[in-house]
Amino acid sequence: MNLTCRGAGVPPPIVRWKMNGNELLDPVCDWVSENGDGHLACRMRLIDAGNYSCHLAHPHGTVNVQPVTVAVVRGNPCPKGEFLAGDENTSSCMKCFCSGVSELCHQVNVFRWNYTMAMNDWKMRYATWDGNGTVKTMKTISNFPSNRTLYYSLPYRFIEHQVMSYGGYLQIPIEPDEPQEIPDIILMGYNRSIIYRSSNIDVIRHEMANIKLQESSFVHLNGSSIDRVEFLTVLAYIDHFLIRMHPKNGRYEPSGRLIVMDSASDYQRGLGIATHIEECRCPAGFRGNSCERCDFGYNRAFIGPPMGLCMPWEWHRARYVPKSITPRTYHYV
Repeated sequence: MNLTCRGAGVPPPIVRWKMNGNELLDPVCDWVSENGDGHLACRMRLIDAGNYSCHLAHPHGTVNVQPVTVAVVRGNPCPKGEFLAGDENTSSCMKCFCSGVSELCHQVNVFRWNYTMAMNDWKMRYATWDGNGTVKTMKTISNFPSNRTLYYSLPYRFIEHQVMSYGGYLQIPIEPDEPQEIPDIILMGYNRSIIYRSSNIDVIRHEMANIKLQESSFVHLNGSSIDRVEFLTVLAYIDHFLIRMHPKNGRYEPSGRLIVMDSASDYQRGLGIATHIEECRCPAGFRGNSCERCDFGYNRAFIGPPMGLCMPWEWHRARYVPKSITPRTYHYV
């Protein structure tokens, strides 16, 4: 979409743009204002239908130009707050996650790829879990007693922002004969802990489990089911990603097998299309496909939605930095 707005005056007015009455801050649009001429160019998506208007700012006042209604030809067949996910053969409406700050989203055209890592890689760490929420990590596991449960603690590439992994698969080694009451996978993020326990149907060739990264595969600590919003909240920022280790011959030794975890990107790598990844129209201060990150100049404040809100630095400074009443003496050298 390309729009032009022209204004005259001395000095020339500055042209600003709004969508549905709100400041246009979306990164898919580029705009320029020069000598009273404003140009707006946007890469249109399904969620970009609305009323676009230009506003001429001048030292002596402002002029609001009649909005231009832009309608996308292909409409969204899903109710408000949902988007059509899937491929041409199987598709269904899914609720927008958008970190709880937006109801405008659509399926983004991205492709599957994966992280691969050997379990005895030097970057791997190890951890114990108390069954509630306390994790203790360690670098080495020499002489760790085999009668206690030990976990691999996955490094940076598998943790933090992982919403692009939703709907993909995780492959890990499994020992089907061991007790199933002990969780095989523990995901912790945003003060939530969810777990996965293996079953015989999960075991594939060479004792590997192929786990779908969706809410149906994980449960709460008490065994109750979780919904999509809760699962994506954990994926939005994973603090700890733990995979159960299995002792061999009465002792713990890192395995040489591989962990494979799906994700998604804009580039085709021959693994097919990721059919359940959303792209949201994020408000000011948020970025990322699901608005899961704070934009530059903003920090997260845990108010409002479960994941909190991204507030500007000035807000944090006014709230948390005390105003000093003690005069300061500076010594210059």
